[in-house]
Amino acid sequence: MGLRIGSFLTSAREVPGRWSLVVFLKGCNFRCKHCYNWRLVTGNEKAEVSKEEVIYEVKNQPFLECVVVSGGEPTVSPLGELIDLICCIKEVRPDVKVRVDTNGSNPEAMKELKGLVDGFAVDIKSPLERPDLYRYTTGTDVDTEAIEESIRIADGMSLTIYRTPKYPWLEEGDMALIEGFTKGLRSPWLLNEFFEVPDCPFNRL
Repeated sequence: MGLRIGSFLTSAREVPGRWSLVVFLKGCNFRCKHCYNWRLVTGNEKAEVSKEEVIYEVKNQPFLECVVVSGGEPTVSPLGELIDLICCIKEVRPDVKVRVDTNGSNPEAMKELKGLVDGFAVDIKSPLERPDLYRYTTGTDVDTEAIEESIRIADGMSLTIYRTPKYPWLEEGDMALIEGFTKGLRSPWLLNEFFEVPDCPFNRL
């Protein structure tokens, strides 16, 4: 199965101060509680757009400064096709920056992408020392060593950020562990607001 693009939109929030085209890819290997894009993950979102439609938008919106490839989880898509999408974006708009948003579970894919993009947004969903909390949050067993490797791969790139939602089940000590870890990184860590998604089916996992 090829690259499955659910939708795209323009936003000045994803990369603050810069107009971005945010491209949402289908599929994910996590099942995070209160996932706001759960329909992309499960396939309930039937709508799809083509790569050509994305490239047309990039080419014909002169105010765009960035393209954010989000999801879902981009690194579960066929890597060759993901690379092709990024290369096509860079070909039609060499001035546009590209960021890939990822849960960090696939450092090997990130190594392949690093030379093509301007940064990553890597989610840190719990302290890396707490695989039990990672499992609770994501609904699956997570290799936290792989997450840390991904963080190191992304660190210091111009558009790289790290993000943690203020999950209500993360206690002060958990947040302190994450903050302490991120203080040793060059790229910024953002603590984002948590929003409940009551109809997310992963809440029961």
